[in-house]
Amino acid sequence: MGVLPLGDLVIYDTETTDLDVRHGQLTQFASIRVDEKFNILEERNIRVRRLPYVVPSPDALCITGTDPFTLDDDELPTEFEAAGQIQLALLPQGRPQTNLTFNGIGFDDELLRTTLFRNLRSPWFSSGKQICRVDLLPIIRLIHTYDPDVITIPENADGGRSWKLEMVARANGIDIDAHDALGDVKATLELARLVISKAGWAWRTARRCGHSATVEQDLSASAQAGETVWLFTHFGEPDLVPCAVLGTDGRKRWVLADLRASDIPDTVGSISDLLYGSPKESPFKVVRSTGCPLFLSPNDVGRIANDATILKFNEKSRAIRDAGKLPTAARRALVEKRYEAPPDRTSEERIYDGFFSREDEARIRSFHAASWQERAAIQFDDDRLRDFAARLILQAVAAGERGIPDHLVEAAKCLAAEAYARPFAGADARWMTLRKARTGWTDPRWEEWASRAFPEPTSRPEGPGPESVQQDSQLPFGF
Repeated sequence: MGVLPLGDLVIYDTETTDLDVRHGQLTQFASIRVDEKFNILEERNIRVRRLPYVVPSPDALCITGTDPFTLDDDELPTEFEAAGQIQLALLPQGRPQTNLTFNGIGFDDELLRTTLFRNLRSPWFSSGKQICRVDLLPIIRLIHTYDPDVITIPENADGGRSWKLEMVARANGIDIDAHDALGDVKATLELARLVISKAGWAWRTARRCGHSATVEQDLSASAQAGETVWLFTHFGEPDLVPCAVLGTDGRKRWVLADLRASDIPDTVGSISDLLYGSPKESPFKVVRSTGCPLFLSPNDVGRIANDATILKFNEKSRAIRDAGKLPTAARRALVEKRYEAPPDRTSEERIYDGFFSREDEARIRSFHAASWQERAAIQFDDDRLRDFAARLILQAVAAGERGIPDHLVEAAKCLAAEAYARPFAGADARWMTLRKARTGWTDPRWEEWASRAFPEPTSRPEGPGPESVQQDSQLPFGF
């Protein structure tokens, strides 16, 4: 399977209330869609009204220069309205599509998934046979490592390299309106032009590795042939890691062995202890085929490593394959190693807990086509959907919707109690709270806004929710 045709290129970015991709909120989304010749097909710039249960981080607002009062402007679209526009911006238009961000795969993409998910829209916008994902930051790091004259990387105040979009763009003669989503999108587009024109090999590598089906196929073939794969990483310093592919858990995770290691353990227990250890110390690498890991092609590796080095690692990789013990133990360790989730996860944190039933999928479609009164009467089976729908109903009532029967509004209050109590949780909550915000630096403007946005609550929350929230919070619904 080769690299997908370029088709459309969709560049996007967000500005947010904080760095929490599950409980935070985007305040601005911007995107530009261009064709193969970089003709602009569509441009979007959407600012979003704050959710009533989200506390924006004072630090985040300071960095972006955002006045907190502007987040509650009634003229802004609600997150529910914005989610529909965002989904349209990200959906393929009948052609192959490359989604492009700058340092966005672990942040912007996950925040967008949460946004779509809690507004009853599909969060899997980067999946599909005709879609690949590219993050420009690791590509620039790769280029600077092996073609340092192509892109200028400026120094920061400490004398190290600065990889911030604002700094990299300006160092390469690109104007940027920093900390504005549309400004960042335009700068990312110009950097992509530079990469494609001067380092096409790196762009091809990124697009090949941005298509999960291609990565799965390549890793499977390398495991069977006992061939070395060359993984580029950058944990503070660039590293090209020659790896033996040991196997997969069948859920897009693969375990690799660093062939440079002098001692690679081959028992399940010892492997398990090292699977997610320090990248510089562990002989094992775990990658997700959906996470755009950068594997260099044999041709590109030949530009960096000599034939004798490549041959040596290929021989070691085949020996590991033929012995069989290490791959078998590594696969088992990978399958058995599971993240222990907290017992009181919120609905947003349960985004990967499985797909909805066909019946609930039909109800979601009905929800989007219905009036608010009809939406309030829809009964979902999945408790995540019941929670999200209840929040949307309450937001509609707060915005002036008066056609919803009182008993359905009261039912929605019970279902949404956990979310609406979040601002009043303690400073040790997993999300931004009023107490947590006030433990750091705040300014008088933020304090003035917070006192109006979150007046002293008058009643205890009702309904299900994390125990820590219910014990330490009160719930004003604001109507």
